Amino acid sequence: MNNIKFFCDEDSIEKNASEQIIKYAESPLIKKVCAFTDIHYCDEKAIPVGVAFSTEEYIYPLITGKDIGCGVMYLKLSKSDWIKPFDKEEHYRAFNLAHTKMTDDGLGGGNHFLSLEEDAEFIYIICHTGTRDRGIGLYQHCYSLVQSFSDEYGQAVPFIHKSFVDETFYAYYDSILAFGYERRKNFCLKTMTFLQKANYIKSDKGSIKRDYLNLDFSKMEEEGKLNGTGYKLEDSMHNHIRFEQEGGIIHRKGSTELSENVTTVIPLSMTRGSLLVQLKPYAELASTALFSCAHGAGRKLSRFDTMKYWKNTLKAKDRKAYKSKFSEMLDRSGNFSSGYIQEFDFAYKDHSDIFKFQTYLKKVSETTPIVTLKYTEI
Repeated sequence: MNNIKFFCDEDSIEKNASEQIIKYAESPLIKKVCAFTDIHYCDEKAIPVGVAFSTEEYIYPLITGKDIGCGVMYLKLSKSDWIKPFDKEEHYRAFNLAHTKMTDDGLGGGNHFLSLEEDAEFIYIICHTGTRDRGIGLYQHCYSLVQSFSDEYGQAVPFIHKSFVDETFYAYYDSILAFGYERRKNFCLKTMTFLQKANYIKSDKGSIKRDYLNLDFSKMEEEGKLNGTGYKLEDSMHNHIRFEQEGGIIHRKGSTELSENVTTVIPLSMTRGSLLVQLKPYAELASTALFSCAHGAGRKLSRFDTMKYWKNTLKAKDRKAYKSKFSEMLDRSGNFSSGYIQEFDFAYKDHSDIFKFQTYLKKVSETTPIVTLKYTEI
């Protein structure tokens, strides 16, 4: 198909995902479809995860699923403000408890996480989460719109014409995206405050509010000082629609939005860390890619196959090594929750293809994890 642009190894795409994207691209309403290195089959929707596509007149409001507005934010601070190594034995459980009080809706399941990571110069607080119940509410609203439009159209269709909605809808949609952004900001800034209180980050401790977990940090500047310590925040989304963009209406389903001079986080795995990337200057190819890129390394194993690999293929000494390195994640029986195992590095692809096929990206840094929190059944 001439309107599919592959920013990945086309031959490596699993058959069912390839069939999905080819079928979708056949629609005369779709201008362009871009596939990225983390593309994989989605059994819930008609198009795989790891794609972006554009239209002129029609909106596919259900394509992102219920996790509308999901994204990744990072807070960066200088290692000169970092006092001591994180003591998992002393503070992991306290951190885990504190994060449940940082927002009303929590992190969410799947691969959502809150982590502390580092490179040679900086400490990073990274939060991957979405809009939770409000996103589900928006999805239900969009579902009703699609049903109503289908009735007028004369057959069941997955889209609506942009004239079918008014400015009230666009304002509602954008407010949900803003809500996800604000949630991520609260997680990042409250985590920084937690670390200040626990004497990991330099601060004016006298300015820390005792009830900081109940406060709203969402209106704070993206760059400034918190309790006397400098920080910088940057955010990106990978599940959303941009309605008025050059090139039409841009739909992103598991593909990260890129902006000039903005550093974007691409999480690799729970035990591997993250990539920090930017657009290369004058990268015209980025326009061809709908100013989008992969939103992760991409799964190599399904969640079911990951569990099989852990139990039946991975050597006992390797399982023991994981338990030793990430002992804070073990339950009272000395085992990992399946929710953790499914996000370990062996379940994900090598990330070298990200730069091989998305040549408009430049690497800013690569982090290693210090401690990670994730919603699980524990």
